[in-house]
Amino acid sequence: MDETSRSCIEDLGRYAVLHPEEGEIARNIATFVREQANPFSRGCVEGHITGSAFVTDPAMERILLVHHAKLRKWLQPGGHCETGETALDASRRETFEETGIVVGQPHSLLPFDIDIHTIPARAAVLVHLHLDIRYLFLVKESEPRLNDESTELAYLDLDEALHRNPEPSIVRAVDKIRSLRRGMDHG
Repeated sequence: MDETSRSCIEDLGRYAVLHPEEGEIARNIATFVREQANPFSRGCVEGHITGSAFVTDPAMERILLVHHAKLRKWLQPGGHCETGETALDASRRETFEETGIVVGQPHSLLPFDIDIHTIPARAAVLVHLHLDIRYLFLVKESEPRLNDESTELAYLDLDEALHRNPEPSIVRAVDKIRSLRRGMDHG
């Protein structure tokens, strides 16, 4: 097992301790990483680790979402890991590629959220899983720019983000952002 896989499994273990309600998802992703020869490669046809970013303003009142052209959904920036990348590396690179925004250090080096979701078949690509490891970045709002993977992108207040994508994985992340914001208000 390489260092990237080992580190990923350790982070998922720490994540499960902090978020016991998501322990089963963390264990499932860790098992996948242990059992696959190259879990970070899109060449792993049944699924692969991906990295994505929840980008908020420093006050955690607005979130950056992109309207994904192929999936036709409002989502956080993110995608496939390139050779040698961790999920954190992929989340940073994909955010820049999809929005033009450079993100620095995440709010925490541990994942902010995790998710396993099915990607539908398309052309020569079979149905497969994305085992998504997500990070939170607090960034001063700047003017994002579109790329060819998205039809729109916008900083949205949290309620509008949920209106545009009410899926459980987005609801869970927004709830975590709200909880962090409440902690900032009372801290």
